[in-house]
Amino acid sequence: MKNKKEYFILGIVFIYCITVVAIVSAVSSDSCNLNVTLINQDPYPAVPGNYVKVVFQVDGVQLSQCEGAKFQLAPSYPFSLIGENTLNVLDVKTYISGYKTSWMIPYTLVVDKSALDGESLLEVHYGPKNWKDDSYLISYFDITIQDSRTDFDAVIQEYSSSEVSIAIANIGKYTANSVIVRIPEQDSFQASGTDGQMVGNLESGDYTLVGFTVSQKGTPSQNSKLKFDIYYTDNIGERRTVNMELPLSTKSGNYSSSGFANRSSNSSSSTSLYWIIIIAVIAIIGYFLYQKYKKKVNGIEKTVSSKIIPSWVKNAGDRDKKK
Repeated sequence: MKNKKEYFILGIVFIYCITVVAIVSAVSSDSCNLNVTLINQDPYPAVPGNYVKVVFQVDGVQLSQCEGAKFQLAPSYPFSLIGENTLNVLDVKTYISGYKTSWMIPYTLVVDKSALDGESLLEVHYGPKNWKDDSYLISYFDITIQDSRTDFDAVIQEYSSSEVSIAIANIGKYTANSVIVRIPEQDSFQASGTDGQMVGNLESGDYTLVGFTVSQKGTPSQNSKLKFDIYYTDNIGERRTVNMELPLSTKSGNYSSSGFANRSSNSSSSTSLYWIIIIAVIAIIGYFLYQKYKKKVNGIEKTVSSKIIPSWVKNAGDRDKKK
């Protein structure tokens, strides 16, 4: 009897194990395992105010249990999608069962111009073709953003009847490379001779001066504004343009300003340092020449004084003669 009970119990356990395995297998065979990765971001890093292209790869679409796949982008600040088609649907018939295949899904996004440096999350939804309601999976991906632009401030430094000098400062946090300043076509003024000037590189906090010959166009106005464009290359190699304008009053015909007197200048600081060095060298040479001259004069005075006959010697001689 004991052996029969043991066999009976072992039989029940065996049947239970077979049942569990069958259930697990059935569940596994009915599951749809999809995996999503972000395989490309262009440009990297993304730039505020510009486009960024992203490409996602969905693996597992070859599984017949999925009956295809769905993929949807759910962009939020600082990203917005070009167009309205955020949902992509893949029919399983497109792929051959039993072969590993991948589904590539590209999107083009706009990065908000106020986006900050760093990582911003991009949300995606995905799942089998027959997902319903909120039965999809959610993944988040980091999109790297870098605001490589810099900013400028400017003042009219000096203005005569035809010559204008503009002080331009780089007030941003990045160096502006290969800077060029141009006077474009405009209603109130026109440039004579050259309308552009090469500045070179302008580091953060530096300023420079540019000068142009300009003349009035049309009827003179006290509220006329001179328009000028600043072209530069940012720190990721993008060529950028900043449009600026400044009031250029023609009431007195002459104008001057202290401009950026408290800032350093890549065009004037080197000149100032040059003159400081020259003055210092001249002062040092003058000091040594003076010391040499002083020693020479003192030596002459000692020699001359040693040859002078004291008065008491003369008086003694006179007394001897009288005797």
